[in-house]
Parts: sequence; structure tokens; C-alpha cells
Amino acid sequence: MNVSLRYLLAAVALLAPLAPALAQTPVNEHHALSSGGRVEINNVAGSVTVRGWDRNEVQLTGTLGEGQRLDVQSSANRVQLKVVYPQNGHNSRGAVLELRVPRGSELQAGTVSASLDVADVDLRRLQASTVSGGITANGQAGESSLNTVSGSIRSQLRTSRLELRSVSGGISAAGTSGGEVSANSVSGRLDLDLSAVQRLNAETVSGSLGVRSAGLQPGGRISLQTVSGSIALTLPARTSAQLKVSSFSGSIRSDVGEVERPRYGPGSHLDARIGSGDGDISINSHSGSVRVNLGAR
Repeated sequence: MNVSLRYLLAAVALLAPLAPALAQTPVNEHHALSSGGRVEINNVAGSVTVRGWDRNEVQLTGTLGEGQRLDVQSSANRVQLKVVYPQNGHNSRGAVLELRVPRGSELQAGTVSASLDVADVDLRRLQASTVSGGITANGQAGESSLNTVSGSIRSQLRTSRLELRSVSGGISAAGTSGGEVSANSVSGRLDLDLSAVQRLNAETVSGSLGVRSAGLQPGGRISLQTVSGSIALTLPARTSAQLKVSSFSGSIRSDVGEVERPRYGPGSHLDARIGSGDGDISINSHSGSVRVNLGAR
């Protein structure tokens, strides 16, 4: 092998690891947004990180992968940001993006396999959805909706209305501001650790359901349902509600009331009054076990 060819091969070997980096395109977008305006961001793969700040401006930084481009539509009240992927770019690296949004704005974020990380925000409304990417969210929002198919959801949002939806991914939520909470999963586990709630509706098919709450607001309602998953509800002893629990073949254990079973056939139920009985708690399980704990929180 001659000297020039040897040097050429060495140079190729040295530059090869740099090829992916050279294929990346930097992103640095700045767009003014009126108070209470709407921000939309969509990305297929990679990651999206969202943080709040006090400027009336939307900023997007990060990198695009090979062949990708950013589609931007901006007006005084709305900024739309979408990563467009090439048709044959299945093997290209996903876009890695960091978004800054004004406090008091509305955010809609959607991905396919890209993860979504939302933190330190103070939003009027938050809507986040993904197919297989995970969602983490903390901060504050007037209304919040987090949805995924197979990815997990972890929320520590302070919000008066929270909606959580997953097919097979697990859901973990802590916080809220005592308003309305709706959570639904097919096979993923639901784990909710909440402040005192006004309305809580949680359902699973085969996933287990664990709920801990600081209490039930006057006249509030809790409804928990599952087919084959277990249910565990923990409330403070000062709770005031009418408790109704039923199960077709699962066991029922409760710190209050007596479980009744029919003389013939399957099924069991429990009706009990907690405190003065102001609110309503309804628990229904087909084959999963049910446990009601009072005073443990």
C-alpha cells in the first residue's frame, strides 16, 4: 500500500465518527407571543424538553437530524413548530429540542417516539400526547391533559383539572390542586397520590389501581373501577362520605363497614358511612381485590 493511500484511509477512519455530528442542523428560533397565546410543537423521534420563563417570547433551540427540517408558522397569538422528516429517513437520528414558553400561555405538544419533559411551567392549559415516548410533567397549569399509548406518564403538576390516559404504559401522578382528576389505563398501573379532591374518576382493565388522597372535599365524589386489577384506596380518618364497594369474585377489605356476601352465588359488597357522609365513594371490581384504608395518611 502506498503512503498516500495509507494517509487517505487514516483520514477516513478519523472523520467517520464525526459524520453524524456533521449531519446535524442547529436550531435557534425566537418568536414573540402575546399574553395567553398558544404554542404548538410536534416531533416524531428524539426528545422535546419544555421549560417556562417570564419573557413574552417563544424560543426553540437544539438540533435536527440528517434530512430533517423545521416548519414554522408564527403570528402574534400562535406559534406552530413542526419537525418534518424525510420519507426515507427511518435510520436518521431524531431531533433533540428545547422549547421555552411564556408563563400564562397554552401549550400543545405531540410526539410519536420522542420523549416529552415539561417542567418549571406556569401555563393556562397543557396538552401533551405521545405514542411510545414517555411524558414527565411538573409545574403549574390551569387545565392539563396527558396521553400516551405505550409510554409512561409521570406527573407532579399543580392543576385544578387533570386528565391522564394510557393504554399499556404506567401512570404515576402526585399533587394537583384539589379539583377534578380523570385517569384511565388498559393494562398499565395507575398510581395516584393526590391532594384533597372534588372529583376523581379512575379506571383500569387489568392494571392495578392505587389511590392515596389528602381527603375528599365537601360533596365530592370518587369513582374507582377495574376488571381484573386490584384497587387500594387510602384516605384520612376525617373523610366524610358514603362508601359503596362491590366485587364479583375479588376480596374486599375495609377499615370501616362490614362486607356482605350472598348466601348462594359469587359476589360481595360493602355499604358504609364515613363521618357525616357528605360525599360519595364508589368502588367496583370484577375479579381484583379491593382494600380501603382510613387514617393511614
